[in-house]
Amino acid sequence: MSFRLRLQGPRLRLAALSAEELEQTRWEPEDVGAQTMFVERLREDPAARGWWVWLATRTDGEQVGNGGFGGRPGANRRLTVGYAVHEEHRGRGYATEILTLLTEWGLARPEVDLVRVTISPDNLASLRVAEKSGFSATGEFEHDDEHGELIVLER
Repeated sequence: MSFRLRLQGPRLRLAALSAEELEQTRWEPEDVGAQTMFVERLREDPAARGWWVWLATRTDGEQVGNGGFGGRPGANRRLTVGYAVHEEHRGRGYATEILTLLTEWGLARPEVDLVRVTISPDNLASLRVAEKSGFSATGEFEHDDEHGELIVLER
């Protein structure tokens, strides 16, 4: 692969995971279904590592959360990014660091023109994270069967 699979931020290290590595990481119980889906996708296309899940750890090795994309960019040349921080690490700016690192990595890929994130309107903390990471609301909404109407933000 021609792109880096490790990213270093001020306080966090991000590493793109293989299917096997992903199976060994901690996920919040409400997100285990997504973890299973990501494992399946990585097993189908192991070369897509980097386009799915990245593990976020502090420099001491403690896992603080994860983030990633919804697969390779398509003909529309855009990525959708997501992120999660374990409850005991929230409120410390880790989500902003994860989102910023992933977004900058995605936008540095020659096949990507745009990174977007979709967030529930009542998730004020996540909306603030996106704003601090340079995202702007498009005025569009997207419907998700699990989460309802979501605000679309882009960078």
